[in-house]
Amino acid sequence: MQFRERRRVIQVIRTLYDPAIKRGRSEVVGSLDQANPMLDDALRAACSPDEIAEITEFLQRLRERQSRQAGAEAVQGLPAQMRLAESWLRQQNEHEIGPLAAEIWTAWSDLSKALHKTGIGKSKHRD
Repeated sequence: MQFRERRRVIQVIRTLYDPAIKRGRSEVVGSLDQANPMLDDALRAACSPDEIAEITEFLQRLRERQSRQAGAEAVQGLPAQMRLAESWLRQQNEHEIGPLAAEIWTAWSDLSKALHKTGIGKSKHRD
């Protein structure tokens, strides 16, 4: 099976050997939605059990890759988000941020532990 990723869909392609032309012939078996890739009934009916297993494995790898990308994007944008949050928090009173405070402190603690675990400790230089 081959998987061709397009903008909005992922094409599932099967290659079968054609003795008349003495080479493989590709056929699109079905497609998956790029935003929410799921193995639907039509695709399941068109594939053999081995092909279904291959598609399932591909979907697992795709979800892992998307999760890693989302995490990387979150980390890239985190400093800017933190500066924006700092500015917003300075303009609020205690009653407006009270319900969020415990969650913010817990997330801050978890982030600090994750940074420390990766070997990135607190900087001795403070601005």
